[in-house]
Amino acid sequence: MENNEEKIQEAVTSELEKEKDEIVEKPKKGKYDFYIELGLFLILGILIGIALKTEAVKRITIGYDDYKMKIMKSDFDINKIEKDILQKQKDEAQKDLETGSGGEQSIQSEGDVGDESSESSN
Repeated sequence: MENNEEKIQEAVTSELEKEKDEIVEKPKKGKYDFYIELGLFLILGILIGIALKTEAVKRITIGYDDYKMKIMKSDFDINKIEKDILQKQKDEAQKDLETGSGGEQSIQSEGDVGDESSESSN
């Protein structure tokens, strides 16, 4: 009977040891899988970065390669807008001078302020 009990006890302990080994091996496999996934994400990130940079180089040029840039048709002409604004300002200034006091008052008030500061400094 003692032999039977010893055999049963040995069988139970051997099964427990096998289960322990499996439990210990599972986290190792989990860590190994984690490192593999991490490596794959690194490779994926590098590939996506290369693809984005390649596309950006095609579309974005700054500085050195500006002369290579394709000039796209724009809906507005900045030079024309600037000329129009300057012409409007010139016309308004002419109207103020023709009408008399409007533009002169603003000029005189600015001149008065300058005169007062020069008098106080003397």
